[in-house]
Amino acid sequence: MSIENITIIGHSTLSAELAQILTKSGFEVLTTDLTEDYSAKASVAELVLEFLPEDLELKGKVLCDCDARCKGETILVTTTGNPWITRLASNTTRPDRFIGINFVRNWAQGKLFAQVAKGLQTSAQTVEACIESLRRAGLTPVKLEESPGLIIDRMIASVINEAALMYSTRLATIEDIDKMMKLCANWPLGPFELADIVGIDSVVSTLETLHQQLGAKYLPCPLLRKMVDAGWLGKKTGRGFYTYT
Repeated sequence: MSIENITIIGHSTLSAELAQILTKSGFEVLTTDLTEDYSAKASVAELVLEFLPEDLELKGKVLCDCDARCKGETILVTTTGNPWITRLASNTTRPDRFIGINFVRNWAQGKLFAQVAKGLQTSAQTVEACIESLRRAGLTPVKLEESPGLIIDRMIASVINEAALMYSTRLATIEDIDKMMKLCANWPLGPFELADIVGIDSVVSTLETLHQQLGAKYLPCPLLRKMVDAGWLGKKTGRGFYTYT
């Protein structure tokens, strides 16, 4: 299947950046939000991509509205990092043409990458059509099965949680833990620096989802919960593991 027309639902910095990338790569891109007749704009697309808040009910309603008006071959895409793909797909008439594409940024380089997550009923043709389109846009896709946190959120949250536990037990300082990971593991940012960029609240939210679905090893460190309670969420609030002015 050839994808030429893409509709993006939801306005954010990331969705605007992606729309620009896709347009420069030769795709016809329409952008819309929930204040407009978004399903009408979706009806002309071969691929519909939602950038909406992490609200299962909201995503489900919007994608079902699009499902009712889209062409039979149109692929519906959710950007969620939660394991909701199969659940969302099951409420549409096209679970085989429903997929997750979660866009993540390399914070050191500023580049976007794509995690292409297959639901239980997603067809191989749908996966390959999305992979081909992402490559055409110059983005690097990684294929995986639907799972909590996908790859990058799960890994990052786990490392930050372990680093917070080390600091909480006075194994080492924040600065030295970051220093060791940068000098010895060749990380461009230490786990605490990364936590402050991602947001402590986002890290705790990911860990809570992982804990609920995958077990006790992902239980959030008490320090992380206290920081959320205190409003020390990282760069966006001026204080996290480090202080920002």
